[in-house]
Amino acid sequence: MGKDLYFNTIDQVLTDAVNKGVLHLNTGDTTLTGNTIKLNGKDVLNFGSCSYLGLEFDQRMIASSIEAVKSYGTQFSASRGYVSTKHYKELEGMFDIIFGASTVVAPTTTLGHLSVIPVLVNSDDAIILDHQVHNSVRIATNLVKPDGVHVELIRHNRMDLLEDRVKVLRQKHKRIWYMADGIYSMYGDCTPVNEVYELLDKYPELYYYIDDAHGMSCFGKHGRGYVLSQKPIHEKMIFTTSLAKAFATGGSVLVFPNKELARKVKTCGAGLVTSGPMQPATLGAAIGSAKIHLSDEIYTMQEALQENIKYCNLLIKHHGLPIVAETETPVFFIGVGLPKLGYNLIHRMLKEGYYLNLGMFPAVPMKNTGVRFTITRLHTFRQIERMVETLAHHYPKALKEEGFSMEKVYQAFNMKPLETVKAEQAVTSLINQSNLKIQHEKSIELIDEKEWNGLLGNRGSFDWNGLQFLESSFTLNKLPENNWEFDYLIVRDTLAKPILATFMTTTLNKDDMLSPNAISKQIEEKRFLSGDPYYMTSQTLFVGSLLTEGNHLYLDRSSPFWKDAMQILFEKIAELQENYNATIVNLRDFDAHDDEMDSFLVDNGFFKINMPDNHVINRMDWKDRDEYISGLSKKSRRHVREFALRYEDKYDVKVMTSPSIQQIQYWYELYMNVKQSSLTLNTFNLPFKVFANMATNKNWDLIELRLKPGLSKAILNKPVAIMCSYIGQNVYKTLRY
Repeated sequence: MGKDLYFNTIDQVLTDAVNKGVLHLNTGDTTLTGNTIKLNGKDVLNFGSCSYLGLEFDQRMIASSIEAVKSYGTQFSASRGYVSTKHYKELEGMFDIIFGASTVVAPTTTLGHLSVIPVLVNSDDAIILDHQVHNSVRIATNLVKPDGVHVELIRHNRMDLLEDRVKVLRQKHKRIWYMADGIYSMYGDCTPVNEVYELLDKYPELYYYIDDAHGMSCFGKHGRGYVLSQKPIHEKMIFTTSLAKAFATGGSVLVFPNKELARKVKTCGAGLVTSGPMQPATLGAAIGSAKIHLSDEIYTMQEALQENIKYCNLLIKHHGLPIVAETETPVFFIGVGLPKLGYNLIHRMLKEGYYLNLGMFPAVPMKNTGVRFTITRLHTFRQIERMVETLAHHYPKALKEEGFSMEKVYQAFNMKPLETVKAEQAVTSLINQSNLKIQHEKSIELIDEKEWNGLLGNRGSFDWNGLQFLESSFTLNKLPENNWEFDYLIVRDTLAKPILATFMTTTLNKDDMLSPNAISKQIEEKRFLSGDPYYMTSQTLFVGSLLTEGNHLYLDRSSPFWKDAMQILFEKIAELQENYNATIVNLRDFDAHDDEMDSFLVDNGFFKINMPDNHVINRMDWKDRDEYISGLSKKSRRHVREFALRYEDKYDVKVMTSPSIQQIQYWYELYMNVKQSSLTLNTFNLPFKVFANMATNKNWDLIELRLKPGLSKAILNKPVAIMCSYIGQNVYKTLRY
């Protein structure tokens, strides 16, 4: 297609979209404070923002921007080649820390590419562009073509084809630059970082130029982006990113593996030397944002965004919408095929109060049009749920109205229908599962002690002896809540090697166990006034138990059948749930950052909730008290000094052996005093038998704390506290219930 024809086509397509009211829209808001905007006189929820963390409304950034304007005016009009405001030096110093590398700030991402590529790409180099790399990168490569630089396109994310081309081009070219996006702006899919790094290490001639505009802030240490969340910067890599999206300001950052490259681009890059600088307002806001990124607050924001993304993915699967690339990024693309179908859906969603983008030519091929939307931290679960439900409701209506079919949509994107994918996965899983065997026992006595301890023994108080203790403590009790069902499960491969092992307990549990204190207090009052201690309680099936903490699931992730073993576990859980008439299933203690497992659990109908934090000390190699305290967090150090060491001289500490029944009864009274005054984790009371069994079990440490004589006559010769701790394999676990 000739240049004139190409731009005439773009003009025709986009003008048509403008005339149909889906492009070139303007907000009608006087002020903006959240994720609602006014379009065509109507308030709509904005699902088109790339400010994924919602930082543009952060008062600290606004204050930082205002301060910069007050200090330096609305602009400082001079080329950076001559003089820059002090803000640049401060900001680049902060970015050096954020990225762990040498950085240069540019006015825009496009100017950044125009500054870097002509300076670092030599005439005897070659460039391979990913087919979907951002247009701003392509524009910059056009500047080096007249110098004889070879430029070619490669199919999207095809590392096999990339390696083939490197093998050919290395014979004629000194360096080969692979240029790609970190997260692609249309489909939201990601560059295969690990595979690219393998090729970088394999081929000396290969270099990596990456634009991670949509990954900035959302991922990685200090929000350094998706790519650098996977790997540290490579010595043969140039990293660029935008500050105009989740960073919520403007401008761009260029990141280099060494200071010399950064210096050279800063000195020679045309977009830095001769273009206008960033305005003080933007620089001030960027400094405010960088401070947030350098605090722990950024991780809370990232986690909140990820929860929204995962929830949206779950809803899309539930409604069977044809998502083109399922990822954990905030960009979503629902395929529709033809532009007319996209127009139809966008108009329907606007009428319902939702603004979504249209992904269309030239960003994607003409017949690969899609409804593109973004998720931010500011969206609520309810807003996301209603939007996806509305989209799923109108999608088939738009198909029918435009005379299109779902089959044609799948054909347009070379995708298999969801039903076909599920059927194929089910058949493969059934074949794999037929080769796996599950061992199910009702007592730890029936499990080999050495094998169990080798799988789960060093993770908490649930080694073989610990589970023997639990069984003896939670059977043959008077109250139903103190009698637990125990189930031990081991899934083995054809060689009888364990792939999965866990234990489960089923017990009567309070429905408000994890509710806020105020709610549990109200429910406890109803239980008391009604005389029904089992009001709002349910049979609950737990992985692990209410009395144990730690990772209760042994899973060999190196096995190709680990997901099939998990499916067998899910089927057994469903069977146990029915047998015990359990209404709640609690799978717990998974890695909070294991995206693959999170996705797998969501696929199988489980959703994530946060449990109360555990206090874990991982380092046990300290030599004295001072070294121990120095290894604690700042908050924990302050707590130890203010609430422990301050009163140390007032107490005697004693490890108890062979206590009398009266002593054990008093310990139980102490426990009940604490238990009844706290509703943070609202559970039934432990039976007395637990304490009686601890007193005679060699695996339990019982430590009394007594006031020294003369300090209090009222409690003379009585302990004020008892600490009960299980001594396991490389574990010392204190009872917290």
